Amino acid sequence: MRAALLVLLALLTLGAMAPGAAAQGFQVRPLTVEGEVPPGTTVDIPIEITGTSQLEGRLLEVDVVQLAQTPDGAFTIVPYEEGGQVLPRSAAPWITAPSEVQVDARQTTILEVLMRVPASAQGSHVAGLLLTARPPEDAEGLRLTLRLLVPIILGTEGRPARQDVRLADATLSYRLPDVTGAEDAAAAPFPETTVVTARVENRGGTYSRFGGDIWVDYKDASDTWRQIRRVPIEERRLLPETTLMVPVDLGRLLPAGDYRVRGELYVDGRRTVPLRREIAFEGHPDIKDLVTDIELGLSPEVFEYDYRAGARRTGSVTVENPSIDPVDVTVEVALPEGMGGRASAELRGEDLSAAGWIDVAPARFTLRPGQSRNLRLLARFPGTDAAHQNYYAELRLDARYGDGQRAGSATALVEVTRPEGEDVARAELEPLRVSSLEEAGHYALALRAVNTGNVLLRPEARYSLLAADGAELRRGDLASEAAGPLMPLAARSFGATLDLSELPEGEYVLLTILRDSGREVGEVTQRLSRSAEGVAVETVR
Repeated sequence: MRAALLVLLALLTLGAMAPGAAAQGFQVRPLTVEGEVPPGTTVDIPIEITGTSQLEGRLLEVDVVQLAQTPDGAFTIVPYEEGGQVLPRSAAPWITAPSEVQVDARQTTILEVLMRVPASAQGSHVAGLLLTARPPEDAEGLRLTLRLLVPIILGTEGRPARQDVRLADATLSYRLPDVTGAEDAAAAPFPETTVVTARVENRGGTYSRFGGDIWVDYKDASDTWRQIRRVPIEERRLLPETTLMVPVDLGRLLPAGDYRVRGELYVDGRRTVPLRREIAFEGHPDIKDLVTDIELGLSPEVFEYDYRAGARRTGSVTVENPSIDPVDVTVEVALPEGMGGRASAELRGEDLSAAGWIDVAPARFTLRPGQSRNLRLLARFPGTDAAHQNYYAELRLDARYGDGQRAGSATALVEVTRPEGEDVARAELEPLRVSSLEEAGHYALALRAVNTGNVLLRPEARYSLLAADGAELRRGDLASEAAGPLMPLAARSFGATLDLSELPEGEYVLLTILRDSGREVGEVTQRLSRSAEGVAVETVR
């Protein structure tokens, strides 16, 4: 059986082009291949390589490699040889590719790659294509060899693999500055910050996204736990049968005392069992005072401008310090998080940036306890008509105590809208991933949605399990760790748990719908079969 691979571009950047490769004479599309296919199929993976040199072509060496992850989550290459050692969850033995490919000047070549997926495959498997461009033999000056890795991440449809990603442990430690080469390297350096090291283990068979939060509490003189810091665990992905040690910077130093670290993960959008660890921390003798987080008040959360070519527009937002300590605040204007480095076939996130049009005054100031002040926004629009319907910028406020330790943060969104034209609310949904859980008959549902419209969304996801006659048997919401609007080109994970333990054997339909303010903006339909062997899932559309 032969199938075409559904290539998901969620991880691609800059329209799937490799800027470093382009500088050396070629571009590659896509930079990452990811998809779900049925076991027992042969998959075509076309890799498009375009020569960017005006005069000469390049010969690229092609190697199939295995992939592992470093402790910080980055891919690392492990060589593969037929008959040699194979890593757990490696798809390298399944891949056939030519050993080299010639790329001519100003021409596009298709590198044909085949993947024969065994009928016994279950869960996620990974491999990579390593493209190597060596310098011409007659090259003068600095001779560079360029290597470009194209990860291939395969999920198998059918019988669900087990999802088992957990926050297994957490420790407290200080991070010291690098004193290499310092005049007095022997002197004990003052710590830079305190770090929670979170141990995240994937004991299952899914290549899962995870993110979450770390809370640090302090036990005061009355034996009461007092929260002093909350820090997000940035979203990343974890290969099956892999462990990551994730550093979480608290941004401050701590005095000696009894602390409690609480951690919570969202795995593929689904909340998992939280972790608690009590730690007697030595602390630093020079740190006497304990400072806590503050929640800066910022309003409005979304400020709107109408676009007028060449015009200047003013506005203001209000920031408030609700704490009992003064804080120093800095303001940055940037492209909203989630849009940077993302692209579709026609559009980059940077194309929708309004950050370069907006100035904030003051950009640095001090807020006394209980004080509020207005920040003046000045927008200067280009003298040309707007190419797009909406543009966005994010105000990022960072508050620090007088000694430089972090106190808190806040964000507000600026939306610039062209008065004429139409907002298009639309989302592209990846097929709902169904994974088995430890409890019999219970399954994890994971949804990944990308905003492919031209306006921000406030998404709500819901699933329905339907009988063959259309009767609804199960329904529920898919929750997400992330809150707030979903920006154009940005992606979000949603998750839920589905109990099928009392569902009779038979054929069913699993319908997933994403809504924005009550209107439907995306859907995906799948067949779900329940038999004595378990559950199987097949995507319809």
